[in-house]
Amino acid sequence: MSVRTRENRRRRPGVAAVNRPPRFDRRVEHRRVRRAAHVELSQMTEPEDLALPVPVNTSVKADPSERPERTVARRRFKVWKTKDWKRRSTNRAERAATYEALLKGA
Repeated sequence: MSVRTRENRRRRPGVAAVNRPPRFDRRVEHRRVRRAAHVELSQMTEPEDLALPVPVNTSVKADPSERPERTVARRRFKVWKTKDWKRRSTNRAERAATYEALLKGA
């Protein structure tokens, strides 16, 4: 694990055991939140009063004109991440193309 990964994990509370509150405190806090939600739901008179906001990741299809514009990033072939036996065919194809270009030029 890299140093950067360790530092990022230490900074986020709840991920690393260093910043994580004790188990008892987490259980008490979770119960308090559940209890508050239960009380709110029991006191609700109109369902529209506590309507949740529309989620972003719905399965409803959006109109193409309303979608934000996206630019597609072209994926490049990363030699340093690919094993040699995986890129062997690419290297052979490049070598063959170079050889064909030399034959046509001669």
